[in-house]
Amino acid sequence: MQRNTWEAAFEDRRETIIQDWETFLRFPSIGTDPANKADCDACAQWLSNRLQQSGFTAQIVPTTGNPFVYAVRPGNPDKPAILVYGHYDVQPVDPLGDWTTPPFEPTWRNDRLYARGAQDNKGQIFYTICAIETLIAAQNLDRTIIFIIEGEEEFGSDGLNQALDAWRDQIQAEALLVHDTGTVSSGAPTLIMGLRGILQFEFTLQGATHDLHSGVHGGIAPNAAQAAATICASLHDATGRVAVPGFYDGVQPPSDHERELAAADATTPESYCQQTGTTPDGGMRDLPTYERVGFLPTLEINGIHSGYGGPGSKTIIPAQAIIKLSARIVQGQDPQALIDSVCQYIKDQTPPGIKLEITQAHIGGPGLRFAPDAPLLPYAERALAAVKPGENLVHRWEGASIPIVARLAEVSGATPLLTGFGHENDRIHAPNESFSLEQFRNGFLYTCLLLAQR
Repeated sequence: MQRNTWEAAFEDRRETIIQDWETFLRFPSIGTDPANKADCDACAQWLSNRLQQSGFTAQIVPTTGNPFVYAVRPGNPDKPAILVYGHYDVQPVDPLGDWTTPPFEPTWRNDRLYARGAQDNKGQIFYTICAIETLIAAQNLDRTIIFIIEGEEEFGSDGLNQALDAWRDQIQAEALLVHDTGTVSSGAPTLIMGLRGILQFEFTLQGATHDLHSGVHGGIAPNAAQAAATICASLHDATGRVAVPGFYDGVQPPSDHERELAAADATTPESYCQQTGTTPDGGMRDLPTYERVGFLPTLEINGIHSGYGGPGSKTIIPAQAIIKLSARIVQGQDPQALIDSVCQYIKDQTPPGIKLEITQAHIGGPGLRFAPDAPLLPYAERALAAVKPGENLVHRWEGASIPIVARLAEVSGATPLLTGFGHENDRIHAPNESFSLEQFRNGFLYTCLLLAQR
């Protein structure tokens, strides 16, 4: 079946799809906030009911945090299964006053639906569900389809991660579909060729038992804020390279073919400045942007908190400082070895008189990287090309992370296919998140075109 078949199928169901999408978005399923636990449970129940209506056997699986929905529809036993991953939890809505309309009251403006989760990830997992329902109704899908839709992606996926081993036999698959990414800024069809993993750190620096008078104790007492600044300034050398010993162990440079493909996604200083308001001068500035983001690890300072920040002055020597760091890591690196190296480096850089406490050192997940000749990629490439005929397909090595994907791929034996139709102006994680009907439709078409091949 061709693209126009699935376009017609979407139009036939358009009103019902939109109504159900809006219902899905009304659940305030903020996964990280215990106050929304009942909302997360209700949202998982709604998904389970929806999938059962489509012929799936579905259940809600408790975890140490929010539950995940497991659903399966058996197909031809001689063909490998397809595993679909998504998440129903959403980011907090703060600052609430910056929303034009309430975040959990879906509102259409100029063909865009505004709500928290409109894109990330409710919009993208819902177009996937709708496309699979359409394929089933057309008797054009004979594979076993397995869904795992979790409620903790936005803060680490710990519950699902701990539960996965017990579900190993039930999730064996050939391909892992993850529709939780976006396109390049032009909107050209984009195939994600890798994700960076993530590590998170928090360090507390303690000097005196309390803030001290900067006149009486200045020149004598260790200053926790100064210690934090010294440590943070030491994390990178003058070229932007991370100074932690062993930080680049295991990093594999891109091949000539990978460089050629990735260069098509290179960011110019002008476009980056237009997008962010600053220039792309972070990290190792002598390397192209696509290599810094897609193929190299980073160590970033997420926050330094110490001393007085109110109006006027307060002449103190701060007793305490907090440093928050995150590392984005790539395939081939050992997450635990990196945790150990960073923590040891911070210890070594801590000045005399300052006590260091490691309050967090967390492995979110390792990095992923796919070879350009991976056997399942041509199916995704053909489907993406059919969604937007005449536009050049972009291969992107993504700098962001979806922590559970590497673990899901390992346990299920499936090859990840990472695509999505998000865009920077969707404002995910920010007030006024939105997703256009065109983006939703494109995701629906892509899913139909991809699975109809298999």
